[in-house]
Amino acid sequence: MSPRHAIRRFVLPLLLSLTALGVLPAAAQDQAGEAAEEASRATPYGTGAGGQILLTNNGFGLGGYFRRELSASTSFLVEASLGAGKDDRELKFYQFGSGIVPNKRNYFLMAPIHLGIHHRLFSEHIEDNFRPYIHVSGGPSFGWEYPYFDDRNGNEIFDTDIDRRYDIFSAFPRGRMRFGLGGMVALGAFFGTSRRVTQGVRFGYAFNYFFEGIQLLEPDVKDPQTLFHSPVISIIFGKLF
Repeated sequence: MSPRHAIRRFVLPLLLSLTALGVLPAAAQDQAGEAAEEASRATPYGTGAGGQILLTNNGFGLGGYFRRELSASTSFLVEASLGAGKDDRELKFYQFGSGIVPNKRNYFLMAPIHLGIHHRLFSEHIEDNFRPYIHVSGGPSFGWEYPYFDDRNGNEIFDTDIDRRYDIFSAFPRGRMRFGLGGMVALGAFFGTSRRVTQGVRFGYAFNYFFEGIQLLEPDVKDPQTLFHSPVISIIFGKLF
């Protein structure tokens, strides 16, 4: 057998085999990498929008949010909510079918609009059907202060024989805007593995500071209040994008 025939018969097949052994693992790695990337894109749970039902010391509130994914575990969020601001001493009594709050001077609504960060915890160790996270947010807070009664003699005290008590709707146009800052720190979790909708619960603590004091009670009972703070339980429902 000539040297040329030996090369064709033995050496060339050997070279082809070695080349195949080197190419196949690389191709397998490329396919595995593409599959992992596709899986990571399919399960971020990080971008979405929805609503919230809030329970605080002041009663119920409503809110909404938009969340944009920054990484597999972290999202940027915008939140807005609307709820009442009250004093701890406000108690409502009912008489002849109507309610009255002794010593109350003004109604107050708060509407914080906050920016923040949502960071998922333990994503590598906990299944996707339970997604705990930490939430930190802050930003401007807007308030609307409006009268509880028509103070006809200007003494800042509700005189039942003279003054007329407003309901929460008729008094609203007589109010004035207040401005402040606020924030929230919270822990929560989302439930379920759906890629379309989501639901969860969050436990946090919120505060709002207003630059000008809010006269919630009559002046001889309490001075104007600038700081409002309360634990907040949020029930969250939304859609994923």
